[in-house]
Amino acid sequence: MRGEISYDLVMEADMAFVEGCYRLPGQDWRVFVFSRFRPVGEPVWRTSTWESGVTGVVVDYPRDGLLDRQAVAAVMARATGVTGWVEVRGPDSMRLR
Repeated sequence: MRGEISYDLVMEADMAFVEGCYRLPGQDWRVFVFSRFRPVGEPVWRTSTWESGVTGVVVDYPRDGLLDRQAVAAVMARATGVTGWVEVRGPDSMRLR
């Protein structure tokens, strides 16, 4: 199963924070947020529901880990069970939240 993923920020070689949207086949858009603010040894994700009712995934990412497009895609694949992502232009995650 492949999902669609969209990044709100211009992705650089190493990011401190990443936010965007993803959509699994047959489902609505959801939001993902990655940050390196909490001290964790490996990525830790949890589901979240924002005030708008939109759901998604929040990921605490290791401070010393490389946070780039590939890292986000890999963690999101594990968190959602997809085998890969197609990068598309999706909705603005801040509007969805």
